[in-house]
Amino acid sequence: MVTSKYPLHKADEVRQFFTEKKVPEVADFVKLINIFFPSDFNTRAYALFETPNDKLYDALMSLSTRYLGYRTIEGFEYKIEPLATPQDALPVMDPSKK
Repeated sequence: MVTSKYPLHKADEVRQFFTEKKVPEVADFVKLINIFFPSDFNTRAYALFETPNDKLYDALMSLSTRYLGYRTIEGFEYKIEPLATPQDALPVMDPSKK
């Protein structure tokens, strides 16, 4: 999941970067699930991506490259947070379930 936020007065600039593809696309093995936009003082976006487990490092690098493309927009921040399904997380939470 990538959480991004930017000042409301920069929303048009972010939209322009996104719609005019001014940032690199993610690798073809990284699938965009959806993007969500709640409304609050600072505009936020939550983008959910999916990738095969064996491509996680490459996916993180691809996402980093994409989101670094927004770095020229003043106030734009992002955080990449790998998430796991319950099935993938269960062995970590309970090693006896491996």
